[in-house]
Parts: sequence; C-alpha cells; structure tokens
Amino acid sequence: MALINCPECKKRISDRAIVCPHCGLPSDYFSYSTEELNPTEPVDTNVKQKNNLSNKQEKSPKKVAQSKKNALASLPVEVEADKPQKENSTKKKRITKKALINEELMRLDKDQNILRNILVSFNKDYGDLLSGKRFIAESDRKAFYSRYEKHHLMLKEPLVKKYIKNNTTKLCVDFDEVNSFINKINHLVAEIEVVNEKFISRKLIEYKRYFNGILKKVDANVLLDEEQRRAVLTDEDYCLLIAGAGAGKTTTMAAKVKYLIDKCGERPEDIIVISYTNKAVDELKDRICDKLKIPVKVTTFHAFGYDIIQRVSDQPPQVNSYAYSIIFEMLEKSIFSNKELMKKLVLFFGYYFDIPETALKFNNLDDYHKYKADMDFETLRSRLGEYVRSVASKRTRDSRTIRGEYLRSVQEVQIANFLYIHGIDYEYEKPYLFSLGKRKKKYTPDFYIEQGENKCYVEHFGLSESGRSYIYSPQDIAKYMRGIDYKKRLHEHYNTPLIATWSSYNDKRPLLVHLKEELEKRGFILNQRSDEEIYRKLVESNKDKYIVKLILFIMEFIEKYKSNGYNASGFEVLRSKTDNVRNLLFLDIVEEVYSFYQDRLKSNNQIDFADMINDAEYLLREIEGSNVELNYRYIIIDEFQDIARQRFNLTKRLADITGAKVVAVGDDWQSIYAFAGSDITLFTKFLELMGAGKELQITRTYRNSQELIDIAGSFVQKNPLQIRKRLISPKRLENPIVINTYDDTTAINKAKTSAIIKVIGDILNEYGEHSSILLIGRYGFDRYNLLNSGEFAELQKGKLKCKKHPKADITYMTAHSSKGLGYDNVIIINMIESKFGFPSQVEIDPIMKMVIHEDYHMPFAEERRLFYVALTRTKNRVYIVAPINRPSQFLIELIKDHNIPCSTRINRQIVDKFNYRCPICGFPLKYEFNKNYGLSLYICTNDPEICDFMTNDKSSGADIFKCPECDDGYMIVKKNLSRDEKFYGCTNYNIPGKMCSFARPLVYGTSK
Repeated sequence: MALINCPECKKRISDRAIVCPHCGLPSDYFSYSTEELNPTEPVDTNVKQKNNLSNKQEKSPKKVAQSKKNALASLPVEVEADKPQKENSTKKKRITKKALINEELMRLDKDQNILRNILVSFNKDYGDLLSGKRFIAESDRKAFYSRYEKHHLMLKEPLVKKYIKNNTTKLCVDFDEVNSFINKINHLVAEIEVVNEKFISRKLIEYKRYFNGILKKVDANVLLDEEQRRAVLTDEDYCLLIAGAGAGKTTTMAAKVKYLIDKCGERPEDIIVISYTNKAVDELKDRICDKLKIPVKVTTFHAFGYDIIQRVSDQPPQVNSYAYSIIFEMLEKSIFSNKELMKKLVLFFGYYFDIPETALKFNNLDDYHKYKADMDFETLRSRLGEYVRSVASKRTRDSRTIRGEYLRSVQEVQIANFLYIHGIDYEYEKPYLFSLGKRKKKYTPDFYIEQGENKCYVEHFGLSESGRSYIYSPQDIAKYMRGIDYKKRLHEHYNTPLIATWSSYNDKRPLLVHLKEELEKRGFILNQRSDEEIYRKLVESNKDKYIVKLILFIMEFIEKYKSNGYNASGFEVLRSKTDNVRNLLFLDIVEEVYSFYQDRLKSNNQIDFADMINDAEYLLREIEGSNVELNYRYIIIDEFQDIARQRFNLTKRLADITGAKVVAVGDDWQSIYAFAGSDITLFTKFLELMGAGKELQITRTYRNSQELIDIAGSFVQKNPLQIRKRLISPKRLENPIVINTYDDTTAINKAKTSAIIKVIGDILNEYGEHSSILLIGRYGFDRYNLLNSGEFAELQKGKLKCKKHPKADITYMTAHSSKGLGYDNVIIINMIESKFGFPSQVEIDPIMKMVIHEDYHMPFAEERRLFYVALTRTKNRVYIVAPINRPSQFLIELIKDHNIPCSTRINRQIVDKFNYRCPICGFPLKYEFNKNYGLSLYICTNDPEICDFMTNDKSSGADIFKCPECDDGYMIVKKNLSRDEKFYGCTNYNIPGKMCSFARPLVYGTSK
C-alpha cells in the first residue's frame, strides 16, 4: 500500500481506496506519481527487459525478486507530462491507475487464455510446493510468490475482478478459481507452517528407528530427544538453535550433519561447520569426521578466513602473531622522528593515561569518594623514577623508600605534571614550615614549590571559584569555605606566598591556564622540558611499567577495533561519536600506530588474526568474478552467542554468495565474551538481521538437576535482554546449592582455604574419591592464593593436589575457561564482594568502551551470565565458599530469592566494597603509606577542609591527634598485649632522645 494525493482535495489517501474518504472522488480519477509509487527507485518503462535481466543475474535459490512496494509499478505504463516545478527541472512521469488497469484488461481481452493458463500453472506449482515431501523454507516461498506476485496484486483490483466475473465464459475460467488463487496466496505463510509441522510430525514417526541409532557410533547411550530431532528435521534458510547448558548442542550438530548426508542427499564437501576454538573444533571433528566417518570441513573462523585468502591470493600472506614487537619498535625507536605523535604521547602519559577524564564527573559525593578510594593518582614525575626518598618510620625505626607519589585527585595530578613538565621543583604535602601549636594534625599544603630563591605553596580546592559544588551539601560547602578562609589567613599571618587553584573558574578557562598565569605573576620561569627528554626518560626508566602497558592497551584496542569490522577510515567514525578530550587524544595516537602497524604487515606480506576474517569477508565481495568456487549449501556455526561483528559479516556474506542455509547454535544465557569483541544482540536479533527464519530451543538438559536449573535460570533471566526459556531435567536433587562460610575478619586467605578443604572432604564423604571436583575462581590469582597457602600443590593440566585429601580429583579453572565443561561437583571459591570478586567490579576503560558492546540492560549483566555458567558446570551440587562479612551480592540475591540455607551470621545487607568507612563523615577510608607520619594509615577520602580523619587501626575508629606532651609526636592506637586492650600512645615512645611515654585510654570513634 502507498499513500497518494487525491487530485481533487489534495489530501493524502491510500492508493487502494475505492473513493476518497475526504471528498468522495471515485478511484477511477486517482493518479500516481512515480515518486509516490516507489520513492527510492525510478519507474522503468521497459519492465519486461528489466525482469529478464534480473532473472539472468540470479545466482542462487535465495536470490529471488523482492516484493515490490507497489505492483502497479511493474506493469506497462502510460506517461503524461506533469507541470514542471521550476525551470530546467526534470519533468515527473505520471502513471494513471485507470491506464494500468485498462492495459491489463486489454491484455486479457486480447489473449483470452492467459488467465486460464496462469491458474493452471499456479495450481500445479501450489500443489507441488505444499505436497509435504520436503520442508518448505522461506526462500522456497519467496521463489514461488515471485512467479505470481504481479498476477496476485492485479487480480485483487476491483475493476479487474469485476471484468473477470462478467466475462468468465469468454476467459474460460471459473470465478471461484480466481478467488481461490487470491485466497491461497493471502494465506500462503500460514499454510506453509501447517505443512511443515505435518512434515516434521510424519518424519518423527517415519525416522524414529533411524534417530534412535543415529549417533550409536559416537556413543551407544546417546538418544536424541524430540526437540533435538525437530532441530535436525527443520530445514529453514536461517535457523537459530538455542541450546541450554548441558542440553547436548554438540550432539545435535553431529546428528544434523549425518541426517543431511543420509536422508537429504547432501555431499560432505557442501557442508561447513565453524566454531571458535581449536578445542571445540577437535571435539566436533572427533564426533563427525572420525566416529561418524563424514569428511565435512570443520574449522575455526580464523582458519576458514585464511583458507579463502590463500585460495584467492597469488602470494598468500603469512600470519604475524607478533604485533607487540611492531608496536614496540614504533614507540621505542621510530617515534623520535615523529615529533607530533611524541607530543601527544607525552600529553597522554602526563594527564590521561591511567586517569579518565570522566573521573571528574560523578552523580553524587559518595561515588566521588568511592572513586578516590579505588584509584591511585600517580604523577608523571613518579613514573619517571625521579621521586625517591627514604623516610624513617617513627614507630618501627626502619627506613622506607618511597617510589612514586600518589596524590588525592586527578586535578592534583594535572597540577603536579604541569609543574614537572615546566621545570619547577615541587614536594607534595610537605608539612607547613611553622608549627601550629595545638592543632590535631600536621598542616600539609598540597604543593610546596621552589625555583632558586622563589618559594611558594599551592593549595587546590575542590570547589568552583565562586564557592560552588554540585556534589557537596550547603553545610559541607560552608565548612569547606571556613577551612579555605583559615588557610588563607594562616599564610597571610606567616607571610608565606600561596597560590589557590579551583576545580573550575568563572571565566570557563581551564585550571592549568590559571595556574600558569599565577606562577608567572609570582616570578616563576616556566622552562618547558622537551617532549623528547621526557619520553626518552619514560622509555628508559619505566619501560616495563608504562610503555609495555600502553602497547598492550593499544593492541587490545586495535584487535577489538578490527573485530567490529572497522578499517582505516573507522577512526573518523569513532571521533564523531565522542567529544571526550582523552578519547580523542587516544584516537589520534592509535590511528598513527594502526597505520604504522598495517603498513609494516603489508610490506612484509603479513596479516594478523583479525585480518584473516576481515580480509576474507572483503574478498568474498569480489569472489563472484573470480575462478574460486564456494559450493557450500549448509553453514553450521557453534557457540554463536559469542559472535563478533566481523564474524557475523563473514557468515552473512558467505551465505549470500553461496545461497547456503545457516544453522546458528548457541545459548544467549552463556554469552560471556563481550571483552573479546562479541555482541550478544547479533544472537538475540539473529532472525531480524538475517531477514527471516526459524527459532528453535533445546530445553532438556542432562547435566544439572531440575532444582539447580530452576534457580540458575531465574537468576539469569532477570536480565530482560535474555531470551525466555525454561530448561527441563530428569534429575532431581535436594539442596543443589550448598553455602559454606568463613570468618573474613582476620587471616582471610587461611580461613578461606580451610573452608575449601572442608568442602572437599564433604564431597568425598558423599560421592567418593573418584568424584571429579572443579574449583571455579573469578581470576587466575585465586589459584595462586590456594597454592601459596601450602595446603595445595600444582599437578599437570590445571590439576591440584590437596595436602589433606591427596586422592581427590581436583581441577582449578576460572569461570570463563570452565564454559562448555561438566564435572561431578563444583566449588565456587571467590564469592566475595570486592573489586576482583564475583561479580567482578573492575571498570572497563572508557576508551575501550568505544569498541566493546556492553549490555546495559542491568548492572553486571555479563557477570550475571558468567555466574550462570559457573553454576551449571556441575552434575550434582554447587558448593559456594563465601565470607561472612562481605559475601557477594549475587550470593545474597540467591539466598533471598530461593531461601537457600546458610549461616545465620552471614551479612545479608547490601555490601559496600568500600566497607571501611570514616566514623566522622561516613566516606570510604583509603589505606596508604603517609610519609609525614611514617605510617601506613587509613585516611578519609573526603577533602581535608571537611574531614581530616586518619587512623592506624580501622576497627577502633580512633583518630590520630597531636601528642600534648611533646613537640612532634602523635597519638596512635597501640595494644597492651598482657591485658589484650588498646590505648592511645605517642609515636615518640621508642624514639631515642625523645622517649615520650604519654598515653591515654582509648575512646572509640573520637580523639578525645
């Protein structure tokens, strides 16, 4: 249907209307411009020639003519001149509907047998299509409809139908046959659904015996269930097969291949099976090629892409797996001839490398302080190894070397780096020159700077120049301003020069511009160090820490960049999607590195792993004009939930060229590789992206108990993005999840290890020594913690030996590496709420987010799917080892939703990973060494103008304060071992020449 303008009233109406609903004009007077009929394509008056040409160009059954937006555009036309819109403009062609209908009626009148022949041909083709001898795919329906589309649309026209009805004898047709023709095409899709269902139901009975033994050569005990058999029989163009955890997707794929060979007459060379890893490929080859003796091509995406490149290229490129060495060469050596790039790199290292610009943007004050507690704000000077001092600890009388300086905020880092780059010596938080009497804490201005005789302090304040802040409350701002006023009066009193800087300025100019002006006003000379000097020192002093880190970061970015299908021009696209200064600076850097890297590969006739796929997809566009033959009729893809854009493009291109049918097998609940470039929407929107097809589910699982999969399934389906399904298992097991807790107050690793050993013992008592046990951690270092405990030893291939249970069959894996595997029992060992716990709360760098497809439907969406994977690796129970005080939020969710038995001591409240809070203001405490006190302290992350709490004992909440009896001692928490009680004692207690023994009873939460 199209919209047209009524010639009488000029209002928009349907081209199918019998009369205009606005003015009543009969449809005989309607007319259609070519733009109205098909706004994107010009009308071709030589339709017959055009149709013949398109038929010649068809290369496969799937390349059928697409439905036209209006069938009238495909009929012979009369044209009449329209009034020109303006001088020298092209005249629009006008097509009158009446003329089109008259043309068709004249054709019927001239050849009175044409309609009869059309109906005869249709009835035969319709009967053949719906005979039920085979599965009818969407391409079959489209090919059938394309033959009768023009006739169907024209015969529906009232005037044509009226003419036929009045001339049935003359046309040698029964008018009911015409109506039947129209009705059958109108209901073709529904009728095909019925026929296909009957076909599958019939074949399920006819091939019952065949299916019962289809995989006996693989495993005599394997018996396909009905869902698997339906998946094998379904022969749609695009089929998405959703197979739940433990539902036998590999078995189904093997059966599909055998069925195509045995019952459909397909040749092995016309089928290709693609998976992701060599391990998965080896498993498929073992089942299909070795045990079933079917020599189909089973390959990885990379190997398949490289195979295409080799077949097309006269001199196939070699695969370069040493991207690191190329980029390292550029950043260590070649860069010295590229001054502009060097300048950008120094700027990036100096202001943006580890500290995203988004560090200054927070929704609230709590988020701001959590960020400060979680970050180490390291300066350029410390990166260059120039800040090295020995500090004597007053408490232990040993010396400590400070390597690097860790500041409190990103803007303080910017100030420090500006001072360093411009040759001004500074000391961070150097104690104020003058003693402040009874002041509780040392006054340590942010920076002390000197240049010859010129000396000055710099204080940076986290408010705007006008004293505003969108994250602080009015009360906090008032307190902050009193602190600022006190410091300013203090410097005036002692006549010590002070430069005050602000988080933002009224004139909107940057912080560093104002800092530069203030320094020059006070006579400081800014002698900027050369970019080359800084960069050379950076390479020489901290190659391993910074250059290596940057190279690995760039390598990861380029890999994901290519995985998205971007080529050299993609950087401009990414620039258009961001206005972040840090992102844009990195794009400038990485674009030059990418260009250097690609040029080096090209000059050496090499490609990398990502190019294997991208280049293959590009070559497939040209392959029709080459001598290369690709005769695939079926493309079967394993683990489709992990597909990246480049792999999807390659699959789609191959299917379009060959006309092959695609069977995509996977489980969106187990999509856990977004960090590696996968895009879950390519799975959940598969049929939409492919155009049409069938979605099937295999919901019977034989690994997990029904009780476990009900819990795991409801957990993962809280994400609305996940495809709805309910897995069914014949297994039953009470208490499928067992929670074991440990006290995480002290000696955490020892307590956790003991809990794990106890669980291993419980499993052996119930299931025996031959029961396999999988320990699942979130990261690899969970394994090292076990080994470092002395209770476990490492064997081969991930196996561990427990000192207390030496005969136990124990394997350690991360949750990611455990995917696809099954063990008798599983122990998840790191269910702690922390940055590296489960869920992992490691933030993805905003730069990397430009080339990663994150699931934003709910917090920790991918971690939720990963936890589902961990839960479903077991054949029996899942044992979860968790701390009492800081259990994972995922675990607490399971406990609350499913009433899972656990210790009454476990903390069921929402756990804050920064659970050490300031007793004064409530914000997180950060544990770090403080050079001014010679102690490692828990320091409040709040700005010191508002709260300057710090303590050496987090459990007491006791603030440090100045000793009232000596000049430079401070009262810290100490412990009387004989009476097992804590008290305040002076830091000068054991210092020779001072020996201050002043003590005071400890009052928790206060310094009084």
